[in-house]
Amino acid sequence: MRLTYAVLILLLALMTSAQCQQTAEDWFNKGHALYDQGKYEEAIKVFDEAIWIDPNLAIVWVSKSYVLTLTPLQ
Repeated sequence: MRLTYAVLILLLALMTSAQCQQTAEDWFNKGHALYDQGKYEEAIKVFDEAIWIDPNLAIVWVSKSYVLTLTPLQ
């Protein structure tokens, strides 16, 4: 019986963590929203998250490069 409970708890934990994971597209949408709000530096960081998840998603690279042209170098 304890083994059954342990397995159920493990499955519940795995299902919850899988549902909480965001896709590169989710991060892209968040970055785009930050860009629309004028929060360019935050948008760049969020685009970096999207790139880390899926480096082949070209629209994120293009969006990040565009935002970088709007942000002064520090």
